[in-house]
Amino acid sequence: MATAEIEKGKDPNRSVPSALFTSLFDAPGGFREEISEFTIAGGIEFSYQNQFFVRTGYFYEDPEKGNRQHFALGLGLKLKPVQFDMSYIAPTAKRYVLRNGIKFTLSYAID
Repeated sequence: MATAEIEKGKDPNRSVPSALFTSLFDAPGGFREEISEFTIAGGIEFSYQNQFFVRTGYFYEDPEKGNRQHFALGLGLKLKPVQFDMSYIAPTAKRYVLRNGIKFTLSYAID
């Protein structure tokens, strides 16, 4: 059974400009909940002659909003126009979908 009354938060059926300007104030838990929805991520990359790359980073998400927390390590090799990248995800949260995941990417640059 559908109801026209919204119990918590703002009405989801609003215009795009209204949603853009009010999205930071529509969480049922108020501004504290809005802040917990932010994720924090950072990383660093070392490049040797723009051909060999070493990368590392960290990603944090609030436990109540998804609990994705992990370190990432990566290597890259560019042999123009082909680039090969590999990354490893080491989770710091107990339950994590991408536990110990390794990703590979092969890309070709069209100039």
